[in-house]
Amino acid sequence: MEKIKVAVIGAGNMGKNHVRIYSEMNNVELIGVADLNEEVGKDIANKFNTNFYKNYKEVIGKVEAVSIVVPTKFHHNIAKEFLNRGVDVLIEKPITINLNEADELTALADKNKLILQVGHVERFNPAIIELSKYIKPDEIISIDASRIGPFGARITDSGVVLDLMIHDIDIILDLVKDEIENINGYGRKIKGEHEDYATASIKFKNGVIANLTASRITQRRQRTLKITEIEKYMKVDYMNKILEIYRQSQAKYVTEDNDVKFIYSDIVERPYISQEEPLKLELKSFIECVKSRKQPVVDGIAGRKALDVALKILDEINKNE
Repeated sequence: MEKIKVAVIGAGNMGKNHVRIYSEMNNVELIGVADLNEEVGKDIANKFNTNFYKNYKEVIGKVEAVSIVVPTKFHHNIAKEFLNRGVDVLIEKPITINLNEADELTALADKNKLILQVGHVERFNPAIIELSKYIKPDEIISIDASRIGPFGARITDSGVVLDLMIHDIDIILDLVKDEIENINGYGRKIKGEHEDYATASIKFKNGVIANLTASRITQRRQRTLKITEIEKYMKVDYMNKILEIYRQSQAKYVTEDNDVKFIYSDIVERPYISQEEPLKLELKSFIECVKSRKQPVVDGIAGRKALDVALKILDEINKNE
């Protein structure tokens, strides 16, 4: 089996997971990990039996593909350098910090006939994959997404819209597949200069209404997606990889001791869901795209669309402060 030569740029929490998964893949030769933090980078390289590079440019010419897992402000320059050198790129979300940079990367990948995949990992959540078998886009009435949890020091360069809510934006855009008519948003800064709590409403031209909430100041961790259709209601629990489908219920009036009782019964389906790690499925898909040259599930255009909506929500939050 011919192995794809891959490197990971960035040895933070997410980068470490990319290194771990690539090291376990039979069709990948992990060339190394690059990071400015020599101590952290060497520790991860040693742990997964690969090479450490302090400068990411050292892997150019040695690899066919890279995962770029660095702060968003560095995405554009690093990805551009690899795309200019004929290397396929998986770049963590959000694709870039602005639309001009996103447009440049997508155009460059297209021009050089290279793979540009954006790391919207929830597309590879087994519960979302299973949901696609049941969803009827023409029957969607509303979507409610909630992505909340306690504060952590993992992300410091952005607020919850670009860190958390953008996952749900990407999923909703993929499910609804229609133009947006209106966007509104509100948020609050609690811990620092970026919003720690945000809520947004998106109305699509076909009438679908999506409500999104993201928080990193809530003491309960939750990742859910709820979809109301004309004839059913579906709930996804991202964290536990659970899909529940509620069919139209039957209401019955029952008389007991001359009193009328109201009984409400649900028909609930819980399909079997694989418990595979979404990131592992995402990286497997990326390598398959590198080998087959097929279009990624989440390409640069999809990443750009999610970023566009996220930035519009941030504009609304700033207006409504």
